[in-house]
Amino acid sequence: MSIEHDFFGLLDGDDGELHWSEGVDAGDQYVDVDLRAPSEQSVTDEALDVAAAMVNSLEQLDSRAREAFVAEIGQEGSNAMLYLTSQFAELDPEILAESLDYDSGDRDIDVLRSLKLLRVGFHPHHSGSEEQFAVFEYALAPDESDSILSASFDMQGDVVSTDVDA
Repeated sequence: MSIEHDFFGLLDGDDGELHWSEGVDAGDQYVDVDLRAPSEQSVTDEALDVAAAMVNSLEQLDSRAREAFVAEIGQEGSNAMLYLTSQFAELDPEILAESLDYDSGDRDIDVLRSLKLLRVGFHPHHSGSEEQFAVFEYALAPDESDSILSASFDMQGDVVSTDVDA
């Protein structure tokens, strides 16, 4: 099965799953973007149109994700704090210093502002409120650590959750 879309082109897969992927420039970052859905029947034209609009708005959504991470600073047990703690423990101080693009004097803020946006995954079959329609995955030093901090957006472009895979 397959779907034709103006932005994504022909969406199809060998196993019936719909799939699209491409590298996209988002500001000064090159980001891997993909879209997956279990079947043609699980996806609406509206959801694909929203995903296309989000691909064209990666920089704005990236800013919202980073704002969500910053809002978690100081909240013990929050995903942003768990990520920061793991990076401070895992990374050599020299690697940590080399990975920071900012030096405001607030190490937590500097780390969150210096995160690299690695991948954005779209799930157009998750079109309900509070569902993970898009997931933005970040890392501070991707060549040195497998830890990922992610922000999930609903179809309206609101951050609905953050997660850490440390």
